[in-house]
Amino acid sequence: MSKCADRFLPLLYGVFAVAAGTAAGWYGQDLVHGNEKARDVIVTVFSILAGFLIAIMTLMGDQSVLPGSWKIAQAQRDKIRAKLIRQKWLFYFYLVTLSLIFGHTLIAPKHPDIADWVERAYFGFAVASFILSFKLPSTLMAVQTDRIDAVVGARKEQASKLDRN
Repeated sequence: MSKCADRFLPLLYGVFAVAAGTAAGWYGQDLVHGNEKARDVIVTVFSILAGFLIAIMTLMGDQSVLPGSWKIAQAQRDKIRAKLIRQKWLFYFYLVTLSLIFGHTLIAPKHPDIADWVERAYFGFAVASFILSFKLPSTLMAVQTDRIDAVVGARKEQASKLDRN
C-alpha cells in the first residue's frame, strides 16, 4: 500500500466509526432505552475489551522483545509509538462509554430528560468503539509480524557479518 493510503484509510475508518456511532446514538436509542440487559452486555463487553487492550498495549510496549541493535529498536520505536497512541485513544473511548453508562445509571431516576441524551451518547460511543475494536486483531498481528521481521533482519545482518569474517 502507498504511504498516502496508509494514512488515509485509517482516518476514513475512524470517520466511518464515528459516523456510525452518531447515527446509532441518534436513531438507535430506543434499542437501549429501559433495556437493562443491553446495558449490562455493553458494560461487560467493554470491560473485557479494556482489559484485552491493556494486554495488547503491554505487549506492544515491551522493549525486551525488540531484537538486535539499538538501531533496529529505534526504527521500530516510531511505529510502535504510533500504534500505542491509537490504542490509548481507543481505551479512552471505552472509558467514556463506561463512564456515560455509570452517569446514566445515576441520573436516570431524577432527570429522565437528561438521561435520554446520556443514553444516546453512551450507545453512540459503544457502537463507534466496537467498530474501532475490529482493528485490534490486525494491530496485534502487525506488531508481531514487525517483530518477526526485525528478528529475521537482525539474524541476516549477523549472518552476513559472520560470512565476511
